[in-house]
Amino acid sequence: MSNLLSAADRSAILELVAAYSFRWDAAEADEFSQLFTEDTECNFYLNGESDPSTELRGRDSMREAANVRAGYFKKIGLITKHLMPNTVITEIDARTASLRTHALITWQMLAKQPLPQPVQAGYYDSLVVLTLDGWKFKRRDIRLNGVFKVKAVYG
Repeated sequence: MSNLLSAADRSAILELVAAYSFRWDAAEADEFSQLFTEDTECNFYLNGESDPSTELRGRDSMREAANVRAGYFKKIGLITKHLMPNTVITEIDARTASLRTHALITWQMLAKQPLPQPVQAGYYDSLVVLTLDGWKFKRRDIRLNGVFKVKAVYG
């Protein structure tokens, strides 16, 4: 490990990863979108696809996507939990790093089946940059395998 990033930088980067999970799961779309740079890119590769099934460009698109998905989940009573226990940080320079984060996503529908169901697992490959407002996601390539349609789990 080189010394381009301080211990405080590494801690802030890990807090950014954790904030992603908590803000998404709490349906805090405005706060969630602030974790990204204005020109962010986010690509979703599902079930081994070589091309992304969804591509989001810009902070506003992240906010809108979070609002739509969270609104749908709230309407049907679905709770999500993004568990991201392991992140490897690779320094690029003093203001840039790449990340690889394990992910396990669970769904829980209290009215139908209160036991949390693991539905997706994989990796989030990210590029983070240090901005005037702290560390932000510049790019995320989300590579998940699993079930993505609620009806497939809950009917």
